[in-house]
Amino acid sequence: MSEPHTRSNKSLVLPSHHVPAHLARRFHQICLGVVAEIVGPEDLTPLLWSVMATVQEAPGGGQKQGADRMGVDAVNFGQMIDVLEGKGLIERRIDPGDRRARKLYVTERGASLRDRLRPTLLSAQERLLAPLSKAERAALLDMLVRVIEANDCYALPGNGRRKPKRRSKPETKMGGRSENDLAGA
Repeated sequence: MSEPHTRSNKSLVLPSHHVPAHLARRFHQICLGVVAEIVGPEDLTPLLWSVMATVQEAPGGGQKQGADRMGVDAVNFGQMIDVLEGKGLIERRIDPGDRRARKLYVTERGASLRDRLRPTLLSAQERLLAPLSKAERAALLDMLVRVIEANDCYALPGNGRRKPKRRSKPETKMGGRSENDLAGA
């Protein structure tokens, strides 16, 4: 992990940004940067790393269950599984109870990579929280878990994105009148 740097002695967080949404976004941005420095050289992203962790923590689960646990869209989760499977880090096995379904497992190669990088990632997390005392770190993590669990109903895939704009139907001319004109007739 690179050494943290500050741009000046002034606070980087504007007073108007002392709100949960902005602070959470900035903290998330910082956390992603820290993780990316470590997993990037392995041709992984922080999200792919999280998918591997999710599968390793619940081996034999399905795509839908993994997506639900991570709070991501099942289709996107499946695409990430495809990438990880292509890298030989995750495998799909046929479910003996339902031959149409596939169970997910981290491969030996994937487990070895996780075992090798996990200590570095944990150390980076510690450095990330270095400005806090040990008690403050534990309290922060406890409070984040409580806030997340209490507000999980908002953690929907795609939540907060702009709704797609609907294209208006092209008006078709019918005897000099459009569908819209006829609807009011």
